[in-house]
Amino acid sequence: MEFQFAAPLVLAHLHSKNRVIRSATHSFLPDQDGYMTDAEYAMYEQLASHDVGMIITGHCCVDPLGRANPEQVNIYDDGYAAQFRKAVAICHEHGALFVPQISHAGPRAVDNDDLADVVARPLKKGHEARALTVAEIQHIEQMFVAAAVRLQRAGVDGVQLHAAHSYLLSRFIDPYFNQRTDAYGGSIENRFRMTEEIVKGIKAACGEDFPVLIKVNCDTRAEDTAAYEADMVWLLQRCHEIGVELVEFSGADFIRLPKDRTLYYLDIVKRYKQAVPEMPVSLVGGARSAADMEQVLASGIEAISLARPLIAEPDFVSKQLVGGEKSICVSCNRCFALPHMHPGVRCVWAWKRLRAQQKAQRQKA
Repeated sequence: MEFQFAAPLVLAHLHSKNRVIRSATHSFLPDQDGYMTDAEYAMYEQLASHDVGMIITGHCCVDPLGRANPEQVNIYDDGYAAQFRKAVAICHEHGALFVPQISHAGPRAVDNDDLADVVARPLKKGHEARALTVAEIQHIEQMFVAAAVRLQRAGVDGVQLHAAHSYLLSRFIDPYFNQRTDAYGGSIENRFRMTEEIVKGIKAACGEDFPVLIKVNCDTRAEDTAAYEADMVWLLQRCHEIGVELVEFSGADFIRLPKDRTLYYLDIVKRYKQAVPEMPVSLVGGARSAADMEQVLASGIEAISLARPLIAEPDFVSKQLVGGEKSICVSCNRCFALPHMHPGVRCVWAWKRLRAQQKAQRQKA
């Protein structure tokens, strides 16, 4: 059987062997000094050797003040660049593209007593965030650009800007978080300004042919959802104009959705794609089978992105290519909690297998 997701993905400056993208998801595997571990490299080996066409890394920190997790890969200094060469080599050996996601956590940063946000606001646990100054915004933009330059020198296939899931760039784009009244707030043109300036900065430093991708939420928690949908159509058109390679759409609420839901955002992203057909798009959220992936691609969306199914089964794509059953992933979201209790374990099914093995070893002893 021939699958559309097995067909090559040809973008302006990226050619992938198929249309399956591993969407960025934090692995909890790097060490606390900001470096990939052997377990992280092994994860990339598993994914690349099992027919994932493009691998987007978990978010990599561009600024020491914007670190989202204690165990997060850093790229805010030249000393962190060499580790990416090994990951590139692993993925390229199996014909997979390797694209680091770069990010700033904004007020979600850890180990930072001076938290800053788009605007001043109270945070959880009694913390307060102050508003970023324009000078600070421009400094962060340069940190993104410098990170992209380091990564280009390390041989990566492009970078993805993390502008989803309430991290800093997302908070500028989304009117739910952005109530600024200067050049970085108000209209979508202003709210997208920081991300656009980063894209243009990377293109100026790395060359117009260096691929820049963006991950963004297709929806918002703001009351005026119709206005946000119009904003996303504008954003897609603008991304096409400034040379963004691919826009990957996620959503603000995927963790809270019912476990039996699939293809959460297909209808809304299909409307965006129909409005701006010239801008390549990928969709992440709720694809659990070959049939789901084919449905996404049949809608005109160029690529399908997967995250939790590949945590549950790194060989999920290979299985689907030979008629495998739907993913064992049940959208329980314990992959965000298990690593804190059992380091190195992401999926509840892996945890159950590990417990069974430990029990068998005890019985044998």
